[in-house]
Amino acid sequence: MARTLSVELTDAEWAALCHIAVDPDDWFQDMVKLRCKNTIHEIANQRIKQMLDDPAVTSIPADKEVLFNNLLAAGEIKTAASMNEESVKDMMTRLPTAMDLTPETPALDTDLNI
Repeated sequence: MARTLSVELTDAEWAALCHIAVDPDDWFQDMVKLRCKNTIHEIANQRIKQMLDDPAVTSIPADKEVLFNNLLAAGEIKTAASMNEESVKDMMTRLPTAMDLTPETPALDTDLNI
């Protein structure tokens, strides 16, 4: 499924973009596509390294986009939003709550001269 993205710019932002790009529309398209391609290659390179280190792996796809699509189909590619949510949940499990406090728990401001 293809997606179409658009961006709304102020007059000043448009003028700034026109200052750096002969064709702002092409520049925008190229920058987004380049970022996506770089991400595909970064993820594929990480997986290739893991596969090379795994003696049980007998073959590695020759095309990084094929490898990325295989990972995507297997549900192994996460969105930034889901990774952020997982990180927040993980941090929350590590933070002490009021239930964790005991009379022996040191005060946070013991070093302050208040």
